[in-house]
Amino acid sequence: MSIIDYIAADQVMVGVVSSSKKQLIEQLAERGAVLTGISQRSLFEMIMRRERLGSTAIGDGIAIPHAVHGDLTRTIGIIAVLATPIDFDAADKKPVDIVCLVIGPQDADCDHLKCVSSVAKLLGDVAVRNQLRQAKTAEALLQSLAARSDVAA
Repeated sequence: MSIIDYIAADQVMVGVVSSSKKQLIEQLAERGAVLTGISQRSLFEMIMRRERLGSTAIGDGIAIPHAVHGDLTRTIGIIAVLATPIDFDAADKKPVDIVCLVIGPQDADCDHLKCVSSVAKLLGDVAVRNQLRQAKTAEALLQSLAARSDVAA
């Protein structure tokens, strides 16, 4: 499976304005709450708990925050392209402007990790990153992902 199997148009955020890692995670958790019915606070705390273990920024302006939640029944992704990059505590010290949140069910941890791996592989391609950064709409971003999902298959 590729990331395109986990993301629909309402799970894409383009031109996100955020001034900090914490604010961005709040925004992602808010979108996740709408999509899952789980409280924004619960999702935020779950994501921050994982971030405290170590930054999920993987370099080259990419972060893949991820976690599991007992109330989820399926893995979902939320992708955000920021208007202006922010510090995300990346090892390469580069600010982040593409973030893909992956949250999965507590009992399907393997599926969640496969999704994270798929995202990392796909976003490791500089051409994909450039296409995502140029996308002006959720639909354009999804088309770019669908066209390149073979990279992560």
